[in-house]
Amino acid sequence: MRKRIFMAIFCFLVMAALPLLSAKNGIALSDNEITPTLSTESSAAAKSDKSSPEKSDKTEPAGNTESSDKEETSDSDKKSEQKFKILDTSSDKIISVSDREFCYGALAYEMPPSFEEEALKAQTVALYTYFCRLRNIQKETPDDDLKGADFSANLSENQFYLSDEQLRKKWGNLYDDSIKKIHSAVDSVFGKVLTDTNGELIDACYHAISSGTTENAKDIFGKDCEYLIAVPSPTDINAPDYLTKCSFTKDEFKEKISSLSKDIKLPEKPENYIGAIKRTPSGSVTEITIGGEKFTGSDIRSAFGLRSAAFEINYADNKFSFTVKGYGHGVGLSQWGAQGMAKQGAGYEEILKHYYQKVKIKN
Repeated sequence: MRKRIFMAIFCFLVMAALPLLSAKNGIALSDNEITPTLSTESSAAAKSDKSSPEKSDKTEPAGNTESSDKEETSDSDKKSEQKFKILDTSSDKIISVSDREFCYGALAYEMPPSFEEEALKAQTVALYTYFCRLRNIQKETPDDDLKGADFSANLSENQFYLSDEQLRKKWGNLYDDSIKKIHSAVDSVFGKVLTDTNGELIDACYHAISSGTTENAKDIFGKDCEYLIAVPSPTDINAPDYLTKCSFTKDEFKEKISSLSKDIKLPEKPENYIGAIKRTPSGSVTEITIGGEKFTGSDIRSAFGLRSAAFEINYADNKFSFTVKGYGHGVGLSQWGAQGMAKQGAGYEEILKHYYQKVKIKN
């Protein structure tokens, strides 16, 4: 009888001690005790290697990480979630591209990755401002021709925006290094825009190369604009093909002018074709008289395929010769001017505030 009582007491003591022995050997007694460890590992993995699928998969069980990321979404991330809607004129389809991806492709379209980073940053802010403004305009006063898009582009001809696939073809073996520079420039200023004194997005015009001084918007577009005024851009003269020349025979000249005015009557002598020429202070032709008719510099630029309206025209040796300065309309940011300023040590903000007067840079 005593032995039975003793054995019963012994068994009771052993059973009572088992939980204590289990805890001492690290056996999980509840989910709560392992949660802090998983949460810590999950956070560390996310910070150290967000791009690793293996690490992401391993840390999924710690469900707190995902909700935390959503709560802490930055303004930059929100901008990434916005999209530009582009009416592709080659397919008549609307293509949606996130703001950030659009900036990557648009910057690569506008500037080579070999440019200075500060110039790339300046161009990013300018182009983002420009296309955001177009999007705002479509929201306020939609253009039925755009069919709900923010703007149109011929994407088959790589207009305004280059997809990642197009960039891989364009850059080939240089893709990795090139895209890294583009991403770095965009990411560092993403979401920044230019506003005028009223806090409105500016019409951030830009062009490739000025004549050496940019143009007043009023002289080129016929509209006063306090931030689009002529400023010096002396480093443009160092740009490749700053100065270009082309010539046309008398018959070629007649054909080009006839495309602008079928009824034009040219003098008998070619040397008398050209009359008075009016220019902006920066050198672009605003008005030129040919055969008694008046044309704009933009008309002549388009008809003869000139790189800008900042041209001189001369007749000699039975040919009409054009000497052209710069590339583009000359208003706003000069891309090669920005490159020149960046090489001299200017930051992107200084570049932007030089080419766009009285503006603010905001997120």
